[in-house]
Amino acid sequence: MPMHPGGNSETIEANVQTFADFIGAKLVRADEGEVVAELTVQPHHWNLARIVHGGVYMSLLDSAMGLLVSLHYPNRPVVTTNLNIHFTEPATEGTLVCRAQFLHRARSTMTVEGRVYLGTEKLCAHATGSFRVLKLPS
Repeated sequence: MPMHPGGNSETIEANVQTFADFIGAKLVRADEGEVVAELTVQPHHWNLARIVHGGVYMSLLDSAMGLLVSLHYPNRPVVTTNLNIHFTEPATEGTLVCRAQFLHRARSTMTVEGRVYLGTEKLCAHATGSFRVLKLPS
């Protein structure tokens, strides 16, 4: 299933692909408390050392974490204001599983935690991010 962010459904067409779709991220599950996404590692995800490029982890995390916030504000734009990531273990092949959950929710700013595993146990990266819910133009 493609990963589509929240936002006004009138402005997002069903056939529009997002950056997450472009890198191959697939939505596994999304509910009020957690978003789970997967990405099957392909050679084009590698850096020169033949391990998954850090930008792939960042994009997967940012997309899943932002989607979690967007689910709570489906008719308002959500933007990332900060993303802090730690790379813990390299991956070269297999399926990356990303899990995003809220750490803190305020009126217009949310803090989300995300973790990327290779399979179910090998933690490859983890991040915290701040997301802002924007006001719609008057």
